[in-house]
Amino acid sequence: MPRLADVVTQTFRSISSEVLPERLFRDPLARWWQTSQERLVDSGYEGKVQGAFFIASFAAMGHTAKCDGRVKGVEIELATQVMDHLKLTSEQRQLAIRLFNEGKHENFALETLLWRFKRQCSHRVSVVQIFIEIQLKMAYADASLNEQESKLIKRMCKRLDVSESIYTRIERRVRAEKKVANQPLASAPKKAFSLTDAYKMLGLNRWANQSQVKQAYRRMMSKFHPDKLAARGATDVEVIEAHDIVYDIKHAYEMLVKAKRMR
Repeated sequence: MPRLADVVTQTFRSISSEVLPERLFRDPLARWWQTSQERLVDSGYEGKVQGAFFIASFAAMGHTAKCDGRVKGVEIELATQVMDHLKLTSEQRQLAIRLFNEGKHENFALETLLWRFKRQCSHRVSVVQIFIEIQLKMAYADASLNEQESKLIKRMCKRLDVSESIYTRIERRVRAEKKVANQPLASAPKKAFSLTDAYKMLGLNRWANQSQVKQAYRRMMSKFHPDKLAARGATDVEVIEAHDIVYDIKHAYEMLVKAKRMR
């Protein structure tokens, strides 16, 4: 009976970048993770947090790209841009490509991958949020965020304890960056707002009176109005983000005005 380490080693040597045998996913992901970390260290890419981010990001990018059935050229291009941004060596790029291709497999153990990533990086909130940002950029690479991609990334957020408000903030930034770069971007479907969402948007509780609602609305509009942000030296991305935020502020206010029968 061959040892698991020997099986994994032989697998990495023999498979093509597009095909991953089922054997790997019947075995614990721990050995796969450890093998990837060892390869990273051998290539000069050190640090447990950095290594966990590398492995999780590229494997999850492959999974995100393939979740709607087909990996597109723009998604491969984005993965290449991430490699360029990280200034990977030739050896590290080959490992990143392998991780990406392994993540594409329909039986890929994403839940276990996220668990291992969270275990090593949950104390680094910014690292986890960058991971989600990269997955959203992959989902938006073809201009739109479809239902499968949205469900997948929200599942990642749930497993990594990323709140819905943080997810929304990251998504706004990703969309704003695409607009500033004049990249194709489909219109975002307007999200359903509940009264609870409306109160939260204005920083209020459900017992707020009419005066408090109006004060909160004016305060939020003053803080996020695009013209005022631009005058304060905000970036183009921040100004575009503000347009979406202001829309939500107005929508929240209108809901509360109606609910409280304000004049």
